[in-house]
Amino acid sequence: MAAPTENGGEQPDIVVDESGLKVDRRQEEELNQLRADRSFFGYPKGIGALAAGNFFNSICWASYGAVTIYYLYKPWTQGLGFSQGEAAQLIAIVAAINSMFGIVGSWLADRVFGARKALVIGNIVKGLSCGLLAIPAFSVSQGRVMAIVGMILMNLPIMGASNASLTGMLFHRKDNRRDGAFAIHAIANNIAGFITPIISAQLGLLNYHYGFAIGAVAALIYAAIIGVPGNRFFGSLGSKPSRPLNSQERKRYGWGALGVLVVIGLFIAILLVTHKISVNALANTVSSCTFVVAIAFFLVIWRSKRIVGVERRRLKAFVPIVIMQIVAGVDYAIQGTTLLMFLDQRINRKFGSIEIAPGSFNTLVGIIAMLAGIFFSWFWLTDTGKRWKSTNRLWFGFAFFGISNLLLIVPTVVLNPHTARYSVLWLLLYYVVSNFGGFPYGVAANSTVAAIAPKSYETQMQTAFTLSAAIGTAIMLLVYGKLTTLDQQLPLMLIIGIIEIVVAVAVMLFRGKIDATVMSD
Repeated sequence: MAAPTENGGEQPDIVVDESGLKVDRRQEEELNQLRADRSFFGYPKGIGALAAGNFFNSICWASYGAVTIYYLYKPWTQGLGFSQGEAAQLIAIVAAINSMFGIVGSWLADRVFGARKALVIGNIVKGLSCGLLAIPAFSVSQGRVMAIVGMILMNLPIMGASNASLTGMLFHRKDNRRDGAFAIHAIANNIAGFITPIISAQLGLLNYHYGFAIGAVAALIYAAIIGVPGNRFFGSLGSKPSRPLNSQERKRYGWGALGVLVVIGLFIAILLVTHKISVNALANTVSSCTFVVAIAFFLVIWRSKRIVGVERRRLKAFVPIVIMQIVAGVDYAIQGTTLLMFLDQRINRKFGSIEIAPGSFNTLVGIIAMLAGIFFSWFWLTDTGKRWKSTNRLWFGFAFFGISNLLLIVPTVVLNPHTARYSVLWLLLYYVVSNFGGFPYGVAANSTVAAIAPKSYETQMQTAFTLSAAIGTAIMLLVYGKLTTLDQQLPLMLIIGIIEIVVAVAVMLFRGKIDATVMSD
């Protein structure tokens, strides 16, 4: 029974949790009940809400991604008339900003809002920002202001990695359902990826603003899905920050930081449209900031005195994941720019009299990734799949990323460089290998980070994982400043494919040591 305090209240019973930390007994009992729940297809019901959130989040981003780069470099009045190089850099800039400011989002989640409130607020901001992009432009200058401000605000991840963090909290560290939960999220993402792109992209042939409007509605629905169920699905989990600020600190750091970021976004946009700063200069500035912020953030976590004992030993396993994610970040940047322009300009997209919008091909990605999610979710429940540890899933999926790049670029650009339009079959082969074979990497990486994360840094560790990819994006910002045309950028796919295979082999060779570190007690 709890002991009475001096003011007549009860002093909470203290117990030791699975990480060896002292916690309130009642909170620990509530958490154990949530973790024991199997009402959502064998998983806690909170996973259902988080998966639905992922579904609408993917609708938002898939709709945004299906039209944005084309909206940027298509001529006025169809688009905004940026050059191809500037469009690629702008896409990479906002991706880097997204990852850098993810630190702020995760910090707000861990210390100000709590993960659930951060998800609600973040999606409201994202919905309003995507809505800003949906407003038709009346002039090139006005359109560029609206687009850049909207892109920057939309990429301010106020929620940080709260979805992944909440997912990880719903499971004990050694609960083998955790990988399956992240797989369910991936399936939800991929279903949205199947539905959305073809709708938004084909509408984009008429008007790109339709795609942005779809994204705005989806983001606001995500906010409602997390906010309405509340304690019924999550109890007190994520309702409060894990290491809260006092009221004075909250007022000083919370809204103040958000206001500063908004002002910076507006300031950058004004400089761009008034031609007082070039896209290339902005790219160099953002890339430099990304390197500094990433290194500083990693050092803060690594040197934290709150991380001791077994939590510090597990943290060593984060190093190879950071390396993999940096390389993946380079690949993601190429996929979001060079590959999309390659699809638009070098792939035959006409079937009879019908022209397929380039963004519509993301539907194929959604179908393939959805099938991959279903297959691997089933396979990991089999006896053979259960023996396939997360570290094996990491190197296996990562190797397929590299193989897919080689299968696309070697038969086309390397062996047949003068062909005007390549068959869509090469693109289909790339999508199948990359998204089906590569599926285990993303699931295993998120799950491994959740298993490694110290108790006081659950959300921030997921952000550190995301920030690793931002380093790769920052590298590509510098590269795109030198390689300004599609033909100059295409050899990058060959280079990154080779690097990915080399890194995958290295992780395979050291997989036993990595796994032992993650599971150490």
